[in-house]
Amino acid sequence: MKDTKPFEVEDSTTTCSNEMHREVNKQIVVLKNPPNKITMSQSQQPSVYDKTLHDQYDSKVYCSGRKDTAEEVIEKVLSFLKEKVPEPLEKAADVGCGTGQSTAILAPYFKHVYGSDVSEAQIQEAIASRSLPNVTYTAGPAEELPFEDGSLQLVTAATSMHWFKLDLFLPEVRRVLCTNGVLAAFGYLSMQPFFPDPHLTQQAEDLFRQYHIELRPYSVVSAFMMLKNRYKDVEFPFEEVNRCPDVRCTFPGRLSEIVEYVMTFSSYQNFKKADAKAAEESINSFQKRLYEIGAAANCSPDDTVTLYRDYRLVMCRKTKPGPFCKDSN
Repeated sequence: MKDTKPFEVEDSTTTCSNEMHREVNKQIVVLKNPPNKITMSQSQQPSVYDKTLHDQYDSKVYCSGRKDTAEEVIEKVLSFLKEKVPEPLEKAADVGCGTGQSTAILAPYFKHVYGSDVSEAQIQEAIASRSLPNVTYTAGPAEELPFEDGSLQLVTAATSMHWFKLDLFLPEVRRVLCTNGVLAAFGYLSMQPFFPDPHLTQQAEDLFRQYHIELRPYSVVSAFMMLKNRYKDVEFPFEEVNRCPDVRCTFPGRLSEIVEYVMTFSSYQNFKKADAKAAEESINSFQKRLYEIGAAANCSPDDTVTLYRDYRLVMCRKTKPGPFCKDSN
């Protein structure tokens, strides 16, 4: 199997789509062995696969708080796919599509795109907000894909695979992919601001790190760590596995949008369900500190600033028909 090493750096080498922020990038450090590792037992966590975990959230809040997948990520995925799959591209499926942030963006490149999610509420919001003539949304589990064998050229799992039962999901993906078809799993853990002063950028990063710690008691540890660790412990049943360096994507946004985004965290929603008053106080404190950092950069909550997301990305290619045979690679 072709399998490059997971992305592990001490100084940032993530790619940035905006030249003016390269100097700020140098200030950001990714630790190989970050402190404060999560050690809570699985018995203390909500069930990863409980359908009610996903249906309880306000789909409209999720729809507005989560931005569409960055074009830079889609371009990398399509480039990898087209290495061995000729155009025109026919069919793709986005599994765990939520409200369609990573589904509709595929529509210009395929004859038809399917979006599926276990939450019927999320699917209804996707239909209401991101409908296109060549996009079909359906509710259903990731572990039972409603497609014929070898019928898809691309399957994506965008900030969603950490919720799936991988022992069932990955063989299903292999079944529905055509020869040379691709699975792309990607996601990000935060959406943060860049400021002209790198010290303020670092303060915002520290704020996010601390807030993740505060939300730990309400997090699903296995899901959080899978994404945080860049899927490095996942054994993908494919002949080619390409573990990419993190993809840094910058875009214009507002500090107020960051607060909306944080409120879509599953951990925050679990916190809110357990103690609504404490959760509100917590998010208000986060917002106050974020806006204080912004004020130091002469930015109001609704001023346009540069935001960034660091995507983890793994792309897998099925080069042989049938079930995966590890010994043959």
